[in-house]
Amino acid sequence: MKASLATLVFFAFTSFLFSCQISVKTDDGNSVPTGNTKIRNGIELNASGLKVEQAYLTFDDNSLVPEDNKTTTNKNVKLHLMISGWKQENEMVFPGASEKIQTSNGDIFLDEPDLFNTYDPTGVKPDDAKYITLSAVIKSVDKLYDYFLVSFRIWDKKGTGEIKGSYKLYL
Repeated sequence: MKASLATLVFFAFTSFLFSCQISVKTDDGNSVPTGNTKIRNGIELNASGLKVEQAYLTFDDNSLVPEDNKTTTNKNVKLHLMISGWKQENEMVFPGASEKIQTSNGDIFLDEPDLFNTYDPTGVKPDDAKYITLSAVIKSVDKLYDYFLVSFRIWDKKGTGEIKGSYKLYL
């Protein structure tokens, strides 16, 4: 992290979620009908092998982040993903998650390659892996940026499934 730009605190954990709305792209880049898929907040997704049923942003109080993705410093923003299609091994699944946060001019604040590596030896229960939440807090800024780009990747460590996505936050 670059202290001269801003301080970001990042948390990753599993959590339960609610619902929202839009579409998702398949691994060949084509949009598919939404059906039960609900995506909001301009979250862009490409999925292969795993299915994203819902994706949206909330604040700590579980209120929805507005569609324009405006937030303030020191306000926790949570990305909620509802995912199915994990490969099970001994009744457990092994999710991986990475996240990169950079400014509109390309400065990198955070680049975490594997947020769930502590679960590698044991895995997690399939019901817990269905709800993935990744959080970010912009603590302070020393200048204004057009936006913060949050890119993430969720993958199945025992299978071939993968989700790549991104969204923008504005102060």
